[in-house]
Amino acid sequence: YDEGVAYRFIVTENKPFNVIAEEATFNFDDDYMTYIPYVRGGKNKKVEAQFFNSFENVYTHVNLSEMGTNQLAFTPVVVELKDGKKLCIAESDAVNYPGLFLSRNSNSDDVLNATFAAYPTSMEPSANYGSHYQVGGYAEYIADCNGARTFPWRVLCVAERDMDLLSNDMVYRLAAPSKITNTSWIKPGLATWDYWSWWDGRGEGAKTYDTYKHFIDFAASKGLPYYIIDSGWALNGSSLAEARPEIRLEELIEYGKQKGVGLILWGGAANFSDGDMEAICQQYSRMGIKGFKIDFWEYDNQRIMERFYKAAEVSAKYNLLMIYHGCPKPSGVERTYPNIVSYEAVKGMEFASTGFVGLRDMVDYVVTFPFIRQLAGPSDYTPGAMKNIPIGSQWSRRSCEGTRCQQLALFISIFSPLGTLCDGPTNYNNNQESIDFISKIPTVWEESVPLDAKIGQYIIIARKGHNGEWFVGGVNNKDARTVTVPLSFLTAGEYTMELMRDADDAALNAKHYVKEVKNVSNATSLTIKMAPGGGFAARIY
Repeated sequence: YDEGVAYRFIVTENKPFNVIAEEATFNFDDDYMTYIPYVRGGKNKKVEAQFFNSFENVYTHVNLSEMGTNQLAFTPVVVELKDGKKLCIAESDAVNYPGLFLSRNSNSDDVLNATFAAYPTSMEPSANYGSHYQVGGYAEYIADCNGARTFPWRVLCVAERDMDLLSNDMVYRLAAPSKITNTSWIKPGLATWDYWSWWDGRGEGAKTYDTYKHFIDFAASKGLPYYIIDSGWALNGSSLAEARPEIRLEELIEYGKQKGVGLILWGGAANFSDGDMEAICQQYSRMGIKGFKIDFWEYDNQRIMERFYKAAEVSAKYNLLMIYHGCPKPSGVERTYPNIVSYEAVKGMEFASTGFVGLRDMVDYVVTFPFIRQLAGPSDYTPGAMKNIPIGSQWSRRSCEGTRCQQLALFISIFSPLGTLCDGPTNYNNNQESIDFISKIPTVWEESVPLDAKIGQYIIIARKGHNGEWFVGGVNNKDARTVTVPLSFLTAGEYTMELMRDADDAALNAKHYVKEVKNVSNATSLTIKMAPGGGFAARIY
């Protein structure tokens, strides 16, 4: 492709065999700077233990020679070449085969080696956490194959400019075409969600019929087509077998249907195993549930990747959407089964809500991962925090560093066909102008045009919705900057622009913004100041 190259292996002999190993060695001609997403907490673990992870971490920006030889990095990985060029190592069509990790060759500073998890000899629900898988041992090979088959594409994406990575879709194009003949039931859109806001500030004890109706009412009031019900709805933890009787799930489904809001249920991967998958999908599809958010995959060995694919296949059979969390990064399977509407495999806003380690990295992270992780596929980052705090200020729960306008712009810069709003109805209803703007932003696009971007610094991107409206998002790191935004992507004619930008004091009062409405055309060029951790969002129609 103009954007890179890819290769794959194909076996044509139709007899069973094992893959003992796969060698992929990336030799560089210099000690280049690299963006490395290490397996979190893997530094002091044996390599075998590092294969158990949630595929979410910030990026370490170091020379190849500084990469730890005992640390695995999950892909994609970006290497900075000469003259500003970038190389992104990724994979596509990873079906029934372990995922690609990279590690530095201990014998050379400038060589990255592919590494794969061995085939699990046993993999059962954990004794302590039944929603999680636990591997009991590994074979001396990485894959067990039945006969003739293709293997994943090894993808090398190249970019003359940083912003070219934002529109590189090689991973998607290399994946197998859709196996779903009729996709009319797959409806993208925005969703409200209860976990991040701590059930709208009501706490764990508020997982009740009335609270769930409260979220449905909010979604309906803003035209949001979905409500994701997180942990607490099921009778047994993260099990999908049965709902708690007191939440009256079937009544909630009917109530949502009357309001135009479909329900999506959270559950654990080990509770969605081979033996239960078909019955669960049949049961909840019949009830009127729109899909599942399946969490805690936490491996990408062959057996997990096989179940990953099968979950998409079986859920599609029953017209159910799938969101994957605690999961391997995408590898194009959402093209093959477009009912997979989003993946986590990203260090999402969850970390800002709960105070997990790494809170202070979020502002730089949102202008880094779209160039790398998002090249692999959709990212369920869950933006939309209404409690915005200045960079470096004292953190409090359910708040996020950076400005209000950055939170608005993230719905444009981040791609997720099912976009999840993190905050709760009360905070949104107290910030009507912001939620009204968010609720108008599409989640799928006719066209995307990166306007300017530097990895780790800022992103400015324009996207066109199906109704012809354009949205422009600007997201900034911790350095204040002024940007020029030409609107030359517009066709001839006059347009109205609604612009939400950082107020002059947004560095100190992160909630402060200015809304402007003005006439524009394709000859218009905007000059916009972005605060530290700031941004802007525009709707043009």
